[in-house]
Order: sequence, then C-alpha cells, then structure tokens
Amino acid sequence: MNNETDIKLTHNLKNNIETEASLKKLVDRHSGIFLDIVNNYVPNNSPTCHKQDIIDDLEYYIYNAGLKYDQDRGAKFSTFLGNEA
Repeated sequence: MNNETDIKLTHNLKNNIETEASLKKLVDRHSGIFLDIVNNYVPNNSPTCHKQDIIDDLEYYIYNAGLKYDQDRGAKFSTFLGNEA
C-alpha cells in the first residue's frame, strides 16, 4: 500500500477535508489488517471485551487512528493502525 496516500487521507481527516470520503478510503484500504489483528489477538470468549463489538466499531477505530497518526514518527499508517488495534 502506498503510504503517501494514507498520509493525505489522514491529513484530510485531521483538517475536515472530504472527511467521509477519506475515511471510506482508509477503511477500504486497511479494514483487512484491522480484522486480522482482532481475530488473531482477541479471544472469542474474552471476559474483558467482545470481539464482535470491536469488529462492529471498525470505522471508529480506523478514524481515531487516522486522527492520531503522526507521519513524522517514521511508521507507516498500517503499522500504526496495527499497534492501535
């Protein structure tokens, strides 16, 4: 994936520029990695969190990661999202 595109999309989120379209593109680009991480690290019967609730809020988590992402720290957005997940 092209991190330059992710940088532009996260910039748009932070500055309220085409927010819905930018979020949709981030979700389209990164929902797979988010779901992989949730499915691999959240147990099905976890007493502390419900896997399906996390999956249902996928857009929320990607949106928040987009707002927090700092390209100057050297990580790609996908890596940052994985750490946030």
